[in-house]
Amino acid sequence: MRLILIAFSLHFTRHGIIFPFIPLLSEKMGAGPTTIGLIVGAFSLIAVFLSIPIGGLVDRFGVKRLLIFGVICNIANAVILLHTDTVLKLIAAQLIAGIAFLLHVVASQTFISRLPDASRREKGFGWLSFGGAAGLSAGPIMGGILVDRFDYQAAFWVVLVLSSGGLLLLGLKNTRAADPTKFTYSPVQDARQAGAMARDPKVMLVLLFTFAIIFAASLRSSFLPLLLRAEGLTEFAVGILISVFAVMATFIRLIFGKLLDIFDRKKILAYSMLAIILAVGLIPSTASVAGFTILISIFGLGFGMTQPLSMVMISDLTNSTQSGLAMGLRFSSIMLAGLLSPIILGFIIETLGLSPAFYAASMVVVLAGIRMFLIRPDLIPGRRL
Repeated sequence: MRLILIAFSLHFTRHGIIFPFIPLLSEKMGAGPTTIGLIVGAFSLIAVFLSIPIGGLVDRFGVKRLLIFGVICNIANAVILLHTDTVLKLIAAQLIAGIAFLLHVVASQTFISRLPDASRREKGFGWLSFGGAAGLSAGPIMGGILVDRFDYQAAFWVVLVLSSGGLLLLGLKNTRAADPTKFTYSPVQDARQAGAMARDPKVMLVLLFTFAIIFAASLRSSFLPLLLRAEGLTEFAVGILISVFAVMATFIRLIFGKLLDIFDRKKILAYSMLAIILAVGLIPSTASVAGFTILISIFGLGFGMTQPLSMVMISDLTNSTQSGLAMGLRFSSIMLAGLLSPIILGFIIETLGLSPAFYAASMVVVLAGIRMFLIRPDLIPGRRL
């Protein structure tokens, strides 16, 4: 598991260096809000369609091969970024980055999902989330320093070095849950199995919850940096504030396993969603660095609890032999939100301004909460023993 956690942390560190500055770089190239939304959304475009097939491939061919391909995509993304001087090249880099992100997340989560008992799975998902959050804490600060003191090229060179570090996964032992003699692959069969999973009302509720949270959280990689920049903050300050989000998510994930032992899942879900609703809804009315810091901290705490919860609930609802497919299904919900959020919010900003976009994102989480806690609270899954 150690190699998985190290590679996962490296991946999220290099991702953290890039994502807060894609909107700022896009704006520098002359892109408007709608175009920026399309550029940010391109990260999720291919992954929306590949999440379920990739999950099936992990079940058949094992974690290692898919992770190595993800490392290769990360390296290719860094090389393209180093030569990016047009919006089209930036979109190409985003498309490849999304594939790499998909491969790293689904394969790593599948590895954890196959651990034998509930306690180890919960702690494993907590540590995996911690590694990702730690990378996202350090990455934006590093990116802010590099961009502010040097330029985007310096940041992209560091990203290339970190991407190459993922090759340590060549030392990972390959594992798969399927029959080792079975190397055939049927995307139609996987689509049917994923459809059967999604028809489970409890699984559908988890997917809805995941979609709503990511729809709001996507602001930090799309229009939150632009809002902060519009308030006169430097790239370094933007990087620091985006890192605050990840630091708070990291903190809460350190004690995530203990929280699940002490509190009922429904209470944790309710508190985390409320934190996100309040933070996202209040951010546009803030005009001070202190105010941004407090609200982004609350945003990060809420988000930090939701993602390991989402992973655990999906894992608890599905058979371990189909864990890759289950994580692929969950990730398709994440990437669909990551695709639609910047496009829809970009259109809102183009027509109504920045603040309404934040209110709209908050309302999406409100609607999901109404569905979960007022309409069908019985569908919130319990713990699998």
